[in-house]
Amino acid sequence: MDELRAALTSAGSTAAVMAIYAFVWLITGSLAALAELAHTLVDAIAVTVTVFAVKTSRKPPDVEHPYGHYKADTLGGLFGSVIVLIAAALIAYEAVERLLAWEPFTPDLFAAVAVVAAIAIDLNRVSILRRFKRSKALSADALHFTTDIFASAAVLVDFVIAMALASISYSLFREISPLVDVAMAAAITAIFASLSFRLLKASAIELLDYSPPDVVQEVEKVARGINGVVGVKDIRVRKAGEIYHGELTIEVPRGLSVEEAHEIADEVEKRVKEMLGGVVTVHVEPTS
Repeated sequence: MDELRAALTSAGSTAAVMAIYAFVWLITGSLAALAELAHTLVDAIAVTVTVFAVKTSRKPPDVEHPYGHYKADTLGGLFGSVIVLIAAALIAYEAVERLLAWEPFTPDLFAAVAVVAAIAIDLNRVSILRRFKRSKALSADALHFTTDIFASAAVLVDFVIAMALASISYSLFREISPLVDVAMAAAITAIFASLSFRLLKASAIELLDYSPPDVVQEVEKVARGINGVVGVKDIRVRKAGEIYHGELTIEVPRGLSVEEAHEIADEVEKRVKEMLGGVVTVHVEPTS
C-alpha cells in the first residue's frame, strides 16, 4: 500500500465513522455524540486535504513552481485548523444552550455498540497510517486519529454513565445526565481545539519560512565534511511540506580552477540535498 492509497483508505474510514455518529446522535440526541459528529466533519475536510496534499506533492517542479508543490500540505493544515476552531465554537454554543434548557439525552445500548464500532475503525486506520513514518501528512493524521479514539471512548463512557443512572433512578438521570453530557462534549471539544491551535501555529511558522537552528547546524556539519571546503556561511533553509529547500555559501582555497571549485560545490549540493530533500543552491567564494 502506497501513501496515496493509505490516504484514500483513511477517507473511507472517515465516511464510515461520520455515518455512525450521525446515526448515534439522531437516536440519542447526545451532545457528546454531536461533538464527535462535528469532529468527523472536520476530519472529512482534513482527510480531503491530506489526499490533495499527497497527490499534489507528487507533482514534479515546473516553470511556475520551480520549488515543487510541497506547501499545498501546509496551506491545507492552516485551512483545516481554522475549520476545527469554528466547529469548536459551534459545539460550545450548543453546550451552553443544553445547560440552559437542561435537556437530558436518550441513552441507548445499540448506540453504545455503534461507538465501539467507530473505535475499531479508527484503530485500524491508525495502524495503517503509522506505517508511513516518512510522510509528515500521514503521520500527523495518525496522531490526530489516535486522539479521536480517546474522544470516542469519552462518548462511550458518557453513554455507560447515562445508562447506569437511568437504571438506578430515572429522576436522578434527568437531574445529572445533561451535566455529564456537556462535560464529555467539553472534553472532546478541548482536545481538538488544542490540536487545531498547534496545527495553526506550525502551519504559520512554516509559511513564514522559519529556519530551524538544528537543521542549519546539520547543513553546516555536512558541508564542512566535504574535502576542499574550508568555510561555510550564509546558510538558509526553509520548510516545504515534508522537505527543506536550502542555500549556502562555501569557501574554497584560492588558486583552484573553476572546474575544481565546481566539483566541490557539486559534491556539497549532492550531500546537502540528500539530507534536506529539496532544492539546494551552493555559492562558491575563495577564502579571504
